[in-house]
Amino acid sequence: IKTVALDSPGGAVTEALAIGSLIRDKGYETSVAAGALCASSCPLVFAGGRERLATDRSAIGVHQIYAAAPTGSLTSQLQAAGNAMSDAQTLTARISRYLSKMGVADEVWLRALETPPDRLTYFSPADLTRLNLVTRLTK
Repeated sequence: IKTVALDSPGGAVTEALAIGSLIRDKGYETSVAAGALCASSCPLVFAGGRERLATDRSAIGVHQIYAAAPTGSLTSQLQAAGNAMSDAQTLTARISRYLSKMGVADEVWLRALETPPDRLTYFSPADLTRLNLVTRLTK
């Protein structure tokens, strides 16, 4: 294996961080082909690549992390909401450290934090390069 080709709408953030770290540890490249999608948590996996390859027609986007709405009594809902907020802040710190370790600009995560979970913010080709999310952008 030399390159991990990505085309994914995303998934669980904790697992994406683990996969990205494994990719980096193994020294693999990551790529998002023209017309392929790498969204939600997928850019975290992508960031793990020793080299990160994309084209000007790759769709790479992010949004806020979120948890399912709590159920049960009002007291248990409030407690669950408080725990979810604490967990989200802890996960935010992990993501920030991870992206920094991968050499990716903080603005990638800031864009995710600014984008509601039911939407996506896509990075332009210029953004991908400027933010060091890609190490090589092709036409």
